Amino acid sequence: MKNKRSVLLLTVYVLLMPFTAQAQIIPDDKLGGENSLTVADTVNGKAIDRIEGGAIRGSHLFHSFQEFNVGEGQGAYFTNPTNITNIFTRVTGGKTSNILGTLGVLGNANLFLLNPKGIIFGPNAQLDVGGSFLASTADSVVFDNGFLFSATNPQAPPLLAVNIPIGLQFREHPGSIVNQSQFSRIVPNISPSTLTAVGLEVPFGQTLALVGGDLNLNSGNVTAFQGNILLGSVASPGFVSFGLTPIGLTLDYTGIQNFGNIELSGTTSVNASGLGSGSISLKGGNVTLRDRAHLISDTTGTIDGHDINIQATQFNLLDQAFIESGTSGTGAAGSVNINATDSINLRGIGFATFLRIGLEEPLAGIVNPFPRDSGIYTSTVGAGKGGNVTINTRQLTLRDGMLIASPTYRDGTGGNIAIKASESVELISSGFSAGSAAQGNGGTIEIDTNQLMIRNGAFVTTAISGQGKGGDLIVRATDSVVLTATPEFSAFSTGLSTNSVRGTGDVGNIDINTRTLLVEGGASISSTSGLTSGNRLFSSASRGGNVIINASDSVKIAGMATSNNPSDIRTAQSFVVSGAIGSGDGGDVRINTKRLMIKDRAAIGASTLDTGRGGNIVVNAAESVEIIGSNDNLSASGIATGSGDNLFALAFQLSPPTGRAGNLSITTPKLTLKEGGTVSVGSLGAGNAGIIKVVADEISLDNNSIIQGTTVSGAGANINLQAQSILLRRGSRISTDAGTSDGGNITLNSNILLAFPQENSDITANARTARGGRVIVNVPNIFGFTAISREQVRDRLGLTDAQLAELLVSPTSLLPTSDIAAISQTSGPALQGTVIFSTSGVNPAQGLVELPQNVVDPTTLIAANLCNRGAGNEFTIAGRGGVPPSPNEALGNTSAQFAWVEGAAGQQGSSGSKNNLPTLSSNDQVIPARGWMMNSLGEVTLLADEPIGQKGQRFWQPISVCAPH
Repeated sequence: MKNKRSVLLLTVYVLLMPFTAQAQIIPDDKLGGENSLTVADTVNGKAIDRIEGGAIRGSHLFHSFQEFNVGEGQGAYFTNPTNITNIFTRVTGGKTSNILGTLGVLGNANLFLLNPKGIIFGPNAQLDVGGSFLASTADSVVFDNGFLFSATNPQAPPLLAVNIPIGLQFREHPGSIVNQSQFSRIVPNISPSTLTAVGLEVPFGQTLALVGGDLNLNSGNVTAFQGNILLGSVASPGFVSFGLTPIGLTLDYTGIQNFGNIELSGTTSVNASGLGSGSISLKGGNVTLRDRAHLISDTTGTIDGHDINIQATQFNLLDQAFIESGTSGTGAAGSVNINATDSINLRGIGFATFLRIGLEEPLAGIVNPFPRDSGIYTSTVGAGKGGNVTINTRQLTLRDGMLIASPTYRDGTGGNIAIKASESVELISSGFSAGSAAQGNGGTIEIDTNQLMIRNGAFVTTAISGQGKGGDLIVRATDSVVLTATPEFSAFSTGLSTNSVRGTGDVGNIDINTRTLLVEGGASISSTSGLTSGNRLFSSASRGGNVIINASDSVKIAGMATSNNPSDIRTAQSFVVSGAIGSGDGGDVRINTKRLMIKDRAAIGASTLDTGRGGNIVVNAAESVEIIGSNDNLSASGIATGSGDNLFALAFQLSPPTGRAGNLSITTPKLTLKEGGTVSVGSLGAGNAGIIKVVADEISLDNNSIIQGTTVSGAGANINLQAQSILLRRGSRISTDAGTSDGGNITLNSNILLAFPQENSDITANARTARGGRVIVNVPNIFGFTAISREQVRDRLGLTDAQLAELLVSPTSLLPTSDIAAISQTSGPALQGTVIFSTSGVNPAQGLVELPQNVVDPTTLIAANLCNRGAGNEFTIAGRGGVPPSPNEALGNTSAQFAWVEGAAGQQGSSGSKNNLPTLSSNDQVIPARGWMMNSLGEVTLLADEPIGQKGQRFWQPISVCAPH
């Protein structure tokens, strides 16, 4: 009894022990006489299960198990008979496989592990294989002869040769695959002195595939250096076909209708880097990378890299997760391609990190080609070409510091960024960046969508800081482009930009095609040679790019509250600008739209701050251009080209510029300037000012608005206005005033030129110390203006010649009247400009008759009773009738008052026609009427002499109806 009791206790003890490696791998009997066998063995001093037996068919070896698990610290190795290239293993017992130790092959055969119930790789799981590895929760492996090596309907393989596996067959609800492997080792070519967390790893150039239901990699790593990594999630029955390519196995999901979820979290690393980077492919429904999970496929040698491809219904890249495909060798980097049928959401960890990585470090000269933080990066730091980034989706959103960047830091050409979103692209405190910091040309950025929204400090930029050429920035948005809301603390504007920072290569162009464009809240569109950032200025020898905007409906540029700090002026406006800060020339700005509105301290500009030439501005608006200013002197709204900027000169201690300002052209039916709105060309240095040309039906300036060309020492600006009518109100001006150079010229071609005489609206071509310019007025109808000479200005201001010469403001602006002048503040006939009225026009001071100042009271000349007869009854026209005595004076605020009495009721007289009224020749003398005549038609004619006849003025009504005296 004692011995039996001891045996029983031993049996219970064995049953209560944890499963050993041998107990966790249980072959089934589905292969008949070719069943799998397990043999205890050791490999590298570790206890393992060596798996033998199985069914051999050609170059394939088939194994079948009831259960298949590998314990912690244990191993399971498949023997690799001669000529066997593929080992297929299925688990038929309906239980999940837990791989907690080492799974290997004693040879170079490829290993396929099939368990429809699910597969879990623990934190210490690792692979020790010589070939490729595929783990799947599919139902079966399908071969070209129709044979299904199935885990749910297990059969032995046919005795005839089984040739080529062609894919995986899935049934309903395939099990999940979980990977938590953090296995680490020294990788000589990658990190020779430190451990690299490789997790599940296959040899260089091989394929590692995880294909099942949901995939969850929680701090679980997958590595195939210079190889091929495939992650796929299937959620419906169907067939996934195999394809063989030079880079290894590929998967075709055409036969699958629905896809499951793939989530990479924690510190998960999926790495296919190498001398020529491998490929990484993810296919699922919702695909998410979060925390610090990442995909890396870098090229380090001479072989061209391969791509990272993601296909999903929805793709999410969150927190500090990132995707990287760069090159540090001569081989080209692979591209990153993301296709999501519904949406792509990229979310970082904050705006500060984004500014540091995307803007502040590059401007400070800090080179960090592989930041590995919150974004998608395809960088090149060698001679190899950078990879492209291609995104296709319905909705794309980047927020909270997410960056997509493709920079080049050496000879290699930078990659391109191409975005296609059928519905919308929204960037919030995030951005796209393609640039060059060396000899290589930067890549282009293209955005194709219906609606593009960029806000809260977000930007899209192509920048250069070396000899390479900058890439173009192209936006095609069928409905709208909105740029808005620059944060107050940011030194960089929300917006679109191409620029050069200390570079010499040409800056890329900006090309926007949309229906409506809105730039507001401190946002900007800029293409500059040189750059300002906060209190820093970076000059450049690069040629600036062009800004081309085609908006079929409207362009609106609206600013924000301004700053009193000159160095902050750029953060206080919204603007569309091309600029040159250095020896490089600025590019042009061209806007084609139906309606253009600029308001609230916003601007369109083209400028140079140094020796480079400023760009031109061309505006074509099929309906209207409206500029509404802010009536402050710090930052008026407007359109301007210029050489120099007082605010920047003060903020950055700049010398006067020598570059020439560009020209400005506006073509529209209606040009309206209000509340200090400005259209301007100017030069603050030795450079020449540009030319303003406006072609419109109506030109209207109101409330201190101005069309001006100003110069300090360069050649004067010219203004050419062509319109049906030109109206100036309330202190508005058209001016080509100059400093030490001659005043510019103004040419007005219009049918009507109108101002209110006492509103101080001027047209001037004055100069301070040099010769006044010319004002040529080709206008037949002029109202409210006075042509005025230097002497008249001096006398009306009560100044001496010396005092007039010392004025720092335009002298005519101090007069209350509306004037036309071309004078020099310095005395001397030779310095005075000219005002010319063409033969088709009228001199507003010529040919007009002044009415007498002493006006007769008309009530004393009109009988109180119209029926009175006799010599005292007369009808007299007298006095001014409210007309000013001089055409140069304003209309009075009171009109003549007439006292009327009603006559006795009588017969109603006939009314004459209002048509064909007689006109008075300008050469005829005005004579008071002394009588009138009525013809047979009842028409009344006023006569200089008293008429004789029965139908004179005394017989207007029959005597019988008049009341007696």
